[in-house]
Amino acid sequence: PARLAATPWAGERGAGGGGRGCRPGCVAGMNGGMKAILFTTCIIGGLVLMWLIVPTEQTLNATFPNVMIVSGFGSQVLEPISFDNTTLDAVSAGQASSLNGFYQYDPLFYHKTFDRFIPWENRYKAMMWSCTLLCGPLNRTAENVKLTLVHYNPEPKKNLWYLVELRDDDVNSPILYARTKFRKTPTYRGTSWLTVTPGGEIKPKDLKEVYLATGWDAFRFDTPLKLGVFGALALVVVLSCWRSREKED
Repeated sequence: PARLAATPWAGERGAGGGGRGCRPGCVAGMNGGMKAILFTTCIIGGLVLMWLIVPTEQTLNATFPNVMIVSGFGSQVLEPISFDNTTLDAVSAGQASSLNGFYQYDPLFYHKTFDRFIPWENRYKAMMWSCTLLCGPLNRTAENVKLTLVHYNPEPKKNLWYLVELRDDDVNSPILYARTKFRKTPTYRGTSWLTVTPGGEIKPKDLKEVYLATGWDAFRFDTPLKLGVFGALALVVVLSCWRSREKED
């Protein structure tokens, strides 16, 4: 008992053998309100993390996670086209910023105009992520509007992404806002985004600031910034626990 009481993990023991039990000093030193906030934050953070990183396939080598994060729109004017390559009214940089946000994988995606873009018989070659959080379609008044991120594999070793908006009773739907260059393998990392064009002599322009990110990227310590942030967080936790134990002593 004396040895147990001397350890930093042991709680204060009363005459009846009760007490706080074996808890880390950094948690035991908190009041009830702080503990509630801490545990609530951990639970919410865990749920959000699971929502972000759960894979779209039940396999160890899954290619894409549940949520794709689109960022970078809003610095350039976009000139969208319809599914049949008709040039539409330009979209200002301010309007284009609403395309940024969180897109969730939608295995049951359906829109009656989508077949104009990708025929039903080729639907198995496409994967769709629907706008879910902090993003929105440019036309908010039309009926049944969907802003969708599409990964398409039309031919072997040809993979690309599209950002499209679908509207009921619109002869131009689906409307294409941007696309990526072709990649040999399906991936979201290092994709180069371009403006869309109706073809001919009009060449697409680079959208250098647009990129895709996911929750998986947080677990890739591939940059000095990530390593520094992780190290700083670990140091803060260690120092907090150490100071709490000192106060208890």
